[in-house]
Amino acid sequence: MKSKDKETLKNMSDAEMKAQAADLKKQIFQLKFKRTTAPIENPLVLRTSRRKIAMINTYLRQREIAKTKAAEVKK
Repeated sequence: MKSKDKETLKNMSDAEMKAQAADLKKQIFQLKFKRTTAPIENPLVLRTSRRKIAMINTYLRQREIAKTKAAEVKK
């Protein structure tokens, strides 16, 4: 994934990230369905989509951990 893509993901809100992850999961499902009936043009789309979902989940988890640490410090 390009660093520019990573920066745009970091700058997204949590809701936007979750929406994009849902769209990517839907895209993966559709590509897998098409792959069973006929070969797809670019099979690397599956890999890049899975990796993008993983990156989104990583950023969401990092934000969650940062929020809990900030809440602990306030106590």
